[in-house]
Amino acid sequence: MPPINSGSPTLPLLWTDVPLHADALALLRPHMRLAGPNLPAGVAGPGEIPAADAAIVGVQRNWDAVTFAGAPRLKAIARTGIGYDNINVPAASAAGVCALNTPDAPTESTAEFALALMFAVARRIATADHNAKAGLWKLDPSVLGFDLAGKTLGLVGFGRIARRVTEMARAIQLRVCAFDPLVPAETVRATGAEPCAALDELLCQTRVLSLHAPLTPATRKLIGPDQLALLPAGAILINTARGPLIDDAAVLAALESGRLAGAGIDVWELEPVAADHPLFRHPRVVATPHMAAYTDEGRRRSHVAAAEGVLAVLRGEPSALLIDPAMWERRRR
Repeated sequence: MPPINSGSPTLPLLWTDVPLHADALALLRPHMRLAGPNLPAGVAGPGEIPAADAAIVGVQRNWDAVTFAGAPRLKAIARTGIGYDNINVPAASAAGVCALNTPDAPTESTAEFALALMFAVARRIATADHNAKAGLWKLDPSVLGFDLAGKTLGLVGFGRIARRVTEMARAIQLRVCAFDPLVPAETVRATGAEPCAALDELLCQTRVLSLHAPLTPATRKLIGPDQLALLPAGAILINTARGPLIDDAAVLAALESGRLAGAGIDVWELEPVAADHPLFRHPRVVATPHMAAYTDEGRRRSHVAAAEGVLAVLRGEPSALLIDPAMWERRRR
């Protein structure tokens, strides 16, 4: 890999709040000084955000116009994973900072996790585990589940992860329908799924509802009381996308009424979740701490891609991971 010409006798500084995978660290260390709160001993050195030439970040803090103005050397910021809700991309572009993400990295891990939640909720695995460990060795309605085979899986959003979910779901004989107004019907059909022209059309035939849409003003609380009322009684809800896609109060009411048989929720409107959050504590919710992409392989893919992206920008090479490619010519040099 060619060296970075930083115009300085010292290596450029990368600041991170991500506990980077060892392979990403190995890629970065010959080319950059590293600083940040989650680096291993012996790797982290002095340096704060205002002095950083690049950053690799998670969800811990928001990056806005004020932050970019206070980091005048910053040329690239990479958000690990698909989502970048906490990075104000227009503000980054206006400041000449190249914002990147790693959209391909979490696909396999998140798709597998979505299927795992489907099994866990449909078969009441968490309840059975809790009962058995409490000495209640019994088969009763609290652990009576249903087979996934032969049921209809409805996917809201049909990007990378939903398409991989489709492949896995068809292998276990789920019928797959998908709603995504941005994806042509022929693209959906090519994967073996059935396209739905409207969300209501999808919901009324869906036993397993899995969310894979991005968070936008139009998708905030996309699944609320009216939408849940369209699901067949005894349906289940899976959310590995973004917490605010669902109306928490409406989901809780649907669980209490029996409209929903259960839910698997990995993402939350406010994270970490409050200990007394009624959905997080609900006996028919499998609740996890935003861990769908958290595998060794997924971390490696994401962190190495982020490292490669920031190094490319610092070398003056446009990265395929740029969220706003149009800003490239206006970038900080």
